Amino acid sequence: MSMDVDQADPAMQALEALPEALTAVQETPLAYTLHYRALALLQAIGMEDQLEAARNTLTNYLAVADDIWIPLLESKIAQTNVPDVEIDAFIDVEEMFMKAERDYLSIPIFKVHLEYLIRQVERAASGSEALPEGFLELYATESVSARMRSLAAKAEGHLARSHEIWDIWMEWELERHDDLPQDAKYERFRNIPSSSFGADKLVKGRTCCHANTYQNYSMFVSKCLSDREYESAMQAATEARQEAVATIAEREAYEMALTSLPGYTAYISWEEAPKKPPRQRFQRGRNQPKPQDIPPNPKLVIGLYERAIAEAASQRAEALSGGDATAGAVVAAEAWLASFWDGLTSFLRESGTRNKELECQILERAVRSVPASGTLWASRIRALDFFSTDDDEASEDISTIVNYALESGVLDATEITSVAVAAAAYESHQLSKEEPGNSLTARVFMIRAVLIRAFGTDVSAFERLRGILESAITKSRAKGGDESLKLEKFLVYALVNFAGLADDAIEVWESASKFYKSKYYVWTEYTSFLTHRLQQYEKARTVYKNASTPSRTIDYPQAIWNAWVAFEEIHGTVDQLEHALKRVRKMTQDLTKKAAQRLMRWTYPKVAGQQAKQVGAQEFLDEAVAPQTTESAAAAPAASEQGSAMVVDEQAPSGSNQQKRKAAEEEPLEQPMKRAKPDNEAPLKRDRENSTVFVAGLQEGLKDDELKRLFKDCGEIREVKISKLPNDVVATVEFMDRESVPAALTKDKKRIQGNEIAVFLAWRSTLYVTNFPEKADDVFIRDLFGAHGTIFDVRWPSKKFKATRRFCYVQFTLPDSAQAALELNGRELEPDMALNVYISNPQRKKERTDANVEQREIYVAGLAKSTKQNELEELFGECGPIKGVRLPLDDKGKAKGFAFVEFEHETSALAALQLNNREVKKRRIAVTMVDPRAPGRKEQPSSGLGKRADLIARSVRIKKVPSGTEEGLLQQAIEKVASGVKRVEIFKDTGEATVEFDSMANAAKLLLETVDLTFQGAKLELTEESQAETPSTGATSSKAPARPGNARPSAPAAFVPRAAAVPKPKARLGIGAAKANAAKPSPHQASASGTQTSSATATAGSSTGGKNQDAFRAMLGGGKK
Repeated sequence: MSMDVDQADPAMQALEALPEALTAVQETPLAYTLHYRALALLQAIGMEDQLEAARNTLTNYLAVADDIWIPLLESKIAQTNVPDVEIDAFIDVEEMFMKAERDYLSIPIFKVHLEYLIRQVERAASGSEALPEGFLELYATESVSARMRSLAAKAEGHLARSHEIWDIWMEWELERHDDLPQDAKYERFRNIPSSSFGADKLVKGRTCCHANTYQNYSMFVSKCLSDREYESAMQAATEARQEAVATIAEREAYEMALTSLPGYTAYISWEEAPKKPPRQRFQRGRNQPKPQDIPPNPKLVIGLYERAIAEAASQRAEALSGGDATAGAVVAAEAWLASFWDGLTSFLRESGTRNKELECQILERAVRSVPASGTLWASRIRALDFFSTDDDEASEDISTIVNYALESGVLDATEITSVAVAAAAYESHQLSKEEPGNSLTARVFMIRAVLIRAFGTDVSAFERLRGILESAITKSRAKGGDESLKLEKFLVYALVNFAGLADDAIEVWESASKFYKSKYYVWTEYTSFLTHRLQQYEKARTVYKNASTPSRTIDYPQAIWNAWVAFEEIHGTVDQLEHALKRVRKMTQDLTKKAAQRLMRWTYPKVAGQQAKQVGAQEFLDEAVAPQTTESAAAAPAASEQGSAMVVDEQAPSGSNQQKRKAAEEEPLEQPMKRAKPDNEAPLKRDRENSTVFVAGLQEGLKDDELKRLFKDCGEIREVKISKLPNDVVATVEFMDRESVPAALTKDKKRIQGNEIAVFLAWRSTLYVTNFPEKADDVFIRDLFGAHGTIFDVRWPSKKFKATRRFCYVQFTLPDSAQAALELNGRELEPDMALNVYISNPQRKKERTDANVEQREIYVAGLAKSTKQNELEELFGECGPIKGVRLPLDDKGKAKGFAFVEFEHETSALAALQLNNREVKKRRIAVTMVDPRAPGRKEQPSSGLGKRADLIARSVRIKKVPSGTEEGLLQQAIEKVASGVKRVEIFKDTGEATVEFDSMANAAKLLLETVDLTFQGAKLELTEESQAETPSTGATSSKAPARPGNARPSAPAAFVPRAAAVPKPKARLGIGAAKANAAKPSPHQASASGTQTSSATATAGSSTGGKNQDAFRAMLGGGKK
């Protein structure tokens, strides 16, 4: 029994895991995750001393944020408050502050430092305790003032919060001056450098702080200067304040938009760009010369980067504290962190005169912050190379850095390549200075190699170069290898050009061809080296034959075969050429035969009948997409389980097809592998996931027409979408049907504009995501899922017909990334809100949290004003689990007489209909299903205008909307700058959109916005909605044809209404209601039997006999009278 208790005790479990965690930290000290795991275990055990020691160890290796530094500083400061403390304790505190302030720009740490300094000055002045020798010198007022001045200078870069440091410093200086005589005040003010305590400091801080800072400065100089000097000082201060107000006003919109890390990207781009002169920004005289642009302010740019870096580090620290549950957030935050550091170092390099001390200091901080970034290590090495004057000293520093980076264990194969290539480039530069000529003959190679072996002269740089590359190749291959072969090609170049070691170079290629044996690129590079560099034709011929054996599997064998034939045409005999042609012809036939067999399985002939068509479609899904390995069979069950995801944003066809689709949606989910008969299958309006291929390796700037011409013979193309990803340009080509996909796959390895492209299936690369937090936007979703792979696109639904829609589609470039992201399914991003993540499959639908909500929600009317929410929960709780109850209240806090109850299950809502006509508090209630399609209550707008005029007054017209814009994304962008957005509709043919707000005030606020509204790089134009511009029911919309000519709409409305629909059956009140309701078919019965519905019937039903919600409300209103 005690054993079970111990096993369940978290502290005991943490204690058992602690030794392994501490060992891992010792072996890989540059891994943040290992350090934070050890900290979490120590915290769970309650070992405070060891916890502090672990934090100190972390700070010795890596840069840390406030979550680590502030507890350490507080503990260190507490050690100075004990009796008989030595002066070393105070020196240790100051040294720890220096380390903490070096890592990141942290206003909280600056404030802790200021408060500590002030307390020590007061401690020295009080004379109430015995202080150690040297304390008074360490915390003399002049020394403390200088340190405060330094802290204020460091905080200058934080435009939003630097005033907090300035205010503390100023308040302390003012108090210190109060007791000084006037002459001493005057002399002290003169001795303070104007650059650190003058009028120009007024530019720091936000707009709301200018008045206070200005007033405090006025009080300060009034105590120090005479009247005449006071006027001069205040005049300078006024000018500085005006400049400050203008500076901050330009940046206020960007400051307000800093709600996430992407907000810093737009701000930094603007800050780095040259600015127009203020006085001539909007107009210029005819004969006036064009004004010169104002270059970016380096202090402001660097300060903004420092803020972005500190915010990203803070987010990473928060995610690291979450353990495995937030591993994706850690990767995303670290990617942002590396990007900001790289941007800062690039700005320093490109900003004109380079500052060695500043650049090297920032790069040293950068690699402490993101040691897993080979790009930052490489930048540091190149900076040392650029600034080096003593070759021996620079070589020693670079060797130390390279060894430290390569031995860290945190670099992947690509990052190892970046570090090694940068270091090898430095050594290559040193060798090139000694030997400027690199085109040596084979004879010179041999002579130089003999001299090197015999005398070993001038080989130190070469040996360092060779050692770096060979070590990097070993470590890179241990982590999967770098298929670019940069390391191997650099090493071969060095062996041949600097030492004449051709045999060693051949060994390098032999080793590479064994490790990357399935990559055609390594074989073509190897044979090219033998042919063109060494002229060893027999050796090259042997390599060609070895690479062209039938048993060898290579990703693009045609490239090797074509190169072999071209080689024999130039360097071979007739027999050798015939042998190559014969062998290539045979292998080409075998490859074509296999491809044809696979293509026959993918394609289903028209003469084969319906059963053959069904089997062929399944083979396309099972074989065309699954990897051709022995693991395919094992992966099949898992794929079947995940294959239950669905399409939710496609509109159902009208008439009988709509009924069929609804019946298909209600099929039990316990049969995901059941195949419906082809005759009963509802045709898909758009089979996006199964009719799309990815095209990678494109050239930037490629047009859609180029891809359409390439794939035009494969089938009818529905849509082409090209996206610029961080490392590639990728496109999707969607066909009208899936039968075009096999033909499209044959375009793999083709060339467009000289670039070789890769074509692969997009099937199972798209996720359906729902039940995320209401405030989640595109940036949130991309950050969350981006840790699992490269995201090609995120598609959002339009909310113009249903504002409660909360789902999206996340499309990765690889199916493996989508499969990996499935681990997010079930994760609670908010309490009691589990995220739903599924593989999207248009052929099968699955229950989801936001689907058919109207079938799970009931409308309750006739309630007494004294009704409470818990009473409704108790009443309807008998019918099944309740998800939520909405009970609208009037100004006095009383119930308005109606409510909405949403259940977890549709069956519970159907059961709740039996409570119709139930007497509650001496009133009979009416219970009916919610119908979102029914027209709302016909109330006049509170504005006093007519409904149409009120709608126009609450709407804003947006022009110059980028092509292909999604309504969901545009609505998200508008909601960031305006509140009360109800819905957005885009008119594709005109490139315009209409935004409807909940009030005229919110619409006016958007129109009065002074900051330019940009979306996807395009500047949007905002205008008032007018009756002439407003589309009518038949006007142009995203789903309606364009209105011909310039005809004015006869019945303007801000949005195209949804087609009329037959209202659902409503409850009846009074005697006989139960019988009447029992006679009506249930929604299940209606949907199952309704194959006779048509648009004409729907229109007639909505306009004549059927009673909708308005009629029901009118009946209730009449009853009250």
